[in-house]
Amino acid sequence: MPVYRPYVRKNVRSMLIVLGVLFLSPCLAHEGTDHKAQELAVKRVESLLRVKSKVSPPPSGVTDIKFKEFFKMPIGPRGLEPTEKLLSLNGKRVRIFGYMVNAEEPSPGPFILAPLAVSMAEKEDGPADDMPASTVFVHLQKGEDWVVPHVSGLLKLIGILQVGSQEEADGRVSAVRLMLEEDLSRSLLGKTAGHSRKKSS
Repeated sequence: MPVYRPYVRKNVRSMLIVLGVLFLSPCLAHEGTDHKAQELAVKRVESLLRVKSKVSPPPSGVTDIKFKEFFKMPIGPRGLEPTEKLLSLNGKRVRIFGYMVNAEEPSPGPFILAPLAVSMAEKEDGPADDMPASTVFVHLQKGEDWVVPHVSGLLKLIGILQVGSQEEADGRVSAVRLMLEEDLSRSLLGKTAGHSRKKSS
């Protein structure tokens, strides 16, 4: 019955268009929601960590340490050697200023703080990248399953300093770590909750 074929084809096309709209609309809406949640998370992390005004003296019981105070300079035949100041602050509360390393593929767990703004290309280089020798792996308390969104600009962090080699979840070996204080960790986890859950495998 050829007289009905155009009618059938037209209806089939219409049905396919309707089905496509029904399936794609939730996906597009979800993508837009995720993007907005990510932007909101970044803004909130910025408000907690970014330096926005003149730097005041550290709080009572907190010691400032700079990246240039990590290792003895110039580097000798034994390679990088920790300074007396770095070793003396192991296990104590410190404040440090630096830049969050921009990871191409962020992973749950600690983020890395460096003395200058750098990017880390996971796919191309992996652990063998051009990271500065002086870096700090920043751990959030109870935050190993969270991805902290990247924040540009100078950051101010306070926490407990840990010195000594330790393998991190991403396979890198850290020499210096900062365990963020509980209040700050809780604030960061709460602020990024809508965006930064552990990636599903």
